[in-house]
Amino acid sequence: MDESLSGQASVTSRPVQAQSSDPREGLITTWVEGSLGVMDEIVRAGFGFFEDARTETQGRLGATLDLLEGINQSMFRVARKTLVRMDGISARALASSEQGWYALLGMLRRTSQGAAGLASETAVSLVGDRRQAQQLIMKAS
Repeated sequence: MDESLSGQASVTSRPVQAQSSDPREGLITTWVEGSLGVMDEIVRAGFGFFEDARTETQGRLGATLDLLEGINQSMFRVARKTLVRMDGISARALASSEQGWYALLGMLRRTSQGAAGLASETAVSLVGDRRQAQQLIMKAS
């Protein structure tokens, strides 16, 4: 097989060529040479397998790390956007609260001024003279 499942080229074994033995060599020499040839192919295939496994594993681990890095970056982007949105909500809540407090203080100021004016008018209507009413109010406070 010349390509792995991912499409990457893999290490292939060399084509097997039948070796013609010299008729002068004996049976044992032929068997030894043949066995060494088979062992050579086994070693070559074994290391080819390990190289393919290493290449595929490295590719998959690299893709996994890219995925994890992408997820990590996405989480930080979401966290930053959440922070910006929460800050917007906080700023709006603070501004609304500040306006509410200023409205309350203004109302209290107008109410106290109105009450003071009402008390002054009441005192004037009871006493009859504004100057005497003011002196009465000053003595009381």
